[in-house]
Amino acid sequence: MLCSWRAQPDDAGRLSMFDQKLRPVLRPNALYYLRVLALSTVMLWMPMCLFFGAVFRRSEYIYRTDIEIVDLDQGPVGRQISQSALLLAAAAPDQQAQPRWRIRNDLTTLAATREWVRHHGWAALVINSGASDRLAAAVSGNSNTAYNPNDAATLIFNTGRHPIIELSYIQPALTTIARKAQMEFSEGFTRQLQGSGQISAIPAQNIVTLATQPVAFRIVDAAPLSFAIAPIVYLFSFLVGQLCVIGTLIAWKMASFSFFLKAKHTHVWLGAVTVVLVWSTYIGMLSALAISAFRGPSYSRFALPYTVGRFFSLWFTTAMVLSAGGMWLMSWFMILTPELLALASLSLILPNVASTLTAVETAPRFFRWFYALPFYNGSMLYRYILSGGFPRIGLNVGVVLGELCAWIVILWLTTLVRQYTVIRGTSDVPGWYRGHIFFASPVPYYKDEKIEPEPEAEPFEEGTISITDSADDTTSLNEGNLGV
Repeated sequence: MLCSWRAQPDDAGRLSMFDQKLRPVLRPNALYYLRVLALSTVMLWMPMCLFFGAVFRRSEYIYRTDIEIVDLDQGPVGRQISQSALLLAAAAPDQQAQPRWRIRNDLTTLAATREWVRHHGWAALVINSGASDRLAAAVSGNSNTAYNPNDAATLIFNTGRHPIIELSYIQPALTTIARKAQMEFSEGFTRQLQGSGQISAIPAQNIVTLATQPVAFRIVDAAPLSFAIAPIVYLFSFLVGQLCVIGTLIAWKMASFSFFLKAKHTHVWLGAVTVVLVWSTYIGMLSALAISAFRGPSYSRFALPYTVGRFFSLWFTTAMVLSAGGMWLMSWFMILTPELLALASLSLILPNVASTLTAVETAPRFFRWFYALPFYNGSMLYRYILSGGFPRIGLNVGVVLGELCAWIVILWLTTLVRQYTVIRGTSDVPGWYRGHIFFASPVPYYKDEKIEPEPEAEPFEEGTISITDSADDTTSLNEGNLGV
């Protein structure tokens, strides 16, 4: 019954929206919303262009990544596979869509190569030490053990550097070239055996292997981070956490109007900084708890164990990244009108998201400024904590903390501007400025304040005072007490 049209307020005396009297109100509102529509278009297209520009054509910049060829064998097998891999890579139809292949001679062991890839590289094709000797022994029959072709070569990946780029481009390129080089070597080796008549001398336990697959390779991940949740775990943590922080900051701006009127500027500034830091730290704890709940020590046998130290590392990494982004947002929220809050949010979120979805090496050179973004440095810290790959701890922490400190200083300036405009009556609770159609500040405009003149004192009337009863006073007139 409450929803019945009979229960609605009486429309008697209300104006129709087509009434001529409403035109002075409707016209400026309509023009305002047209401006908002144009502004929203710009706010959407600018960050989206940045996002798609960074990730759309990254396959054309894969040539900026490197795959190392390390010949630890220094024999016929090593030389032939190395040269075959280089020639096959050079013959690829689209060179820009292929990683660069380089020969390295400064790595002397498989363990050293693996550590170098984990710290600095993308991937490596390693011809293992003694591969030629083991193959020759298997052909001559001097070896009493069965020949294992997988001991000939090792493919080393580093998914901890960037899982998406590694899984999408590096691994396919390396495995394709390695298999083609393996097939070329096997075909040539088989023809050599048949032409030399050595097949009859090969032990029975090795003849099938040597005739079909004399060399093969093992696959090693120097910093495993290729399980399903890895490519998006840090992005999801930062994105959801930052969205939660945005809502809190908008609410704080709306509720802090009276603080600007009554509190000191320094205290208001410290209050804003405290809100960002405390809320970001809380969201960071929730993120680390979620990862520990769904990942845990037994999530994958390839993953590093999820220890207490890694839990706190993820917690404070997330808190640090969200705090840097939160200070950026709070600084802009202080001085922007409500219609521009989305611009500040999108300008922060979309470029940061793009920086985690692609490696900066595979983006156009214009996007080199991604190196300074909080999400980018936080994602590198996440990948190192979870896999141990591509450690740049000092650089990443330094960049994020530097941004955090810089935006704390900028927030001091914007809170000063906000308090100045609030006290002078030129900015209202939501942040509209004087002259806007929605402006409605409870504080009088400072130029409209009129100083009322003080009332003049009433003139003193002359007359005489009768003291005929002075004889009854307990104290004389000379002592100044008239019996009061």
